[in-house]
Amino acid sequence: MFAKELILPVLIQKIQALDTRITPNHPIRPTLINEYKSRLAGYKGEKSLDFYLSMLPEEKYLIFHHLRLPLGIYYFQIDILLLTTTFGLILEVKNRIGEYHFKKYLNQTTIQTLGKEERIPNPVLQAKLQALKLSKWLKKHHFGEYPIYYQFVNSNEKALIRVEQGNEQILRFICNSEGLVEKINQTANMNQKEKLNQKELRKLKRLLLASHTPDNTDILDHFHLSQDEILTGVHCPKCGCLAMSYKYGTWVCPHCKNKSKTAHIQAINHYFLLCKPTISNQELRHFFQIDSPKTAHRILRQMGLAYTGSYKDRKYYQNYVIM
Repeated sequence: MFAKELILPVLIQKIQALDTRITPNHPIRPTLINEYKSRLAGYKGEKSLDFYLSMLPEEKYLIFHHLRLPLGIYYFQIDILLLTTTFGLILEVKNRIGEYHFKKYLNQTTIQTLGKEERIPNPVLQAKLQALKLSKWLKKHHFGEYPIYYQFVNSNEKALIRVEQGNEQILRFICNSEGLVEKINQTANMNQKEKLNQKELRKLKRLLLASHTPDNTDILDHFHLSQDEILTGVHCPKCGCLAMSYKYGTWVCPHCKNKSKTAHIQAINHYFLLCKPTISNQELRHFFQIDSPKTAHRILRQMGLAYTGSYKDRKYYQNYVIM
C-alpha cells in the first residue's frame, strides 16, 4: 500500500508561481525555466513508477514517496522507500534523456545528450549513501537489525545505460522501470527471514511519517531575488492579464473584460508560496492592489483563513499543510 503518496512538490509549485510573478524579460527566467523542467521531469519519472509499484502485493509492501528525515543537524531525502517485514529498499529515480556511462575510475558517471557529455553524481552511490543514512537513522530509533537495500531506477525509456568494462558489478544496483518489479522480487527472495512483525512495521510507518520534515525552501532566496521584484496584483483567469480591478465584490479584467468572483484565490496562494505563511490586511491590500481595509477584511473573512490577534494586528494563515 502507498503509505505516503506522491504529490506535486511544493518547490515546483513555488517555481510555477514565481514564473507568473516576474517580468517576462527578467534575467533569472532562463535559470527558472531550466530548474522547473528538471524538477518536473523528476516528478513525472517518480510518478510513472507508481504503475509498476501498484503491481506489488498491497498487504506485503509499504511504499513511501519523498521522505525527508532528520539525521543529526542535517536532513536526507529518499525518492521512494519500500518496506516489508523482511527488508527495506531505497529507489533513487532519474528521468533524463541521454546515455549514461558508469565508469570504473573514481566511480564517475557521465551522461551524453546531443553530443555533449556532462558529469553527474553517480546515482548508485547516491542511493547507497541514502541507504547508509537510513540504516543509521533506524539504529537510532531501535530498528538496528533491519536490512536496507538500494537501487538506481532509470524511468526514461529513451535513456541508455552503458557500463565500462571492469565495472559490471554495478549492474546489480541498476534497472530500468520495466525491470523494477523483477528486481524487487529478487530482493524479496533473498530475504525470507522476518525482521519485523506487522505491529513493529506499523510502528515504523508511523515513526517515518511523524519524522518526515518537508523542505520549505525560501524561493526568493533560492533564486537570489528581492521582494520588490515580485509582481503584485490578481491575474485574470481567462487571459492572464495582471492586474484585475475589484469592483462591487467582483474582479474585472481591464484587458478582456472578464469577470470573476474567485480570481483572488490564486493570488493568495501565490503570496503564501512566494512571500510568507501569514498575511495581514495591509499586506493583502498591497499584494492585491486594493485600497480599502474593509474590502480586504471582507475578502479575508470570506476565504475562511485561520487567524490570530485582534482586528488591527490580525494575522491570517494558509489553511493547507506543506507535504
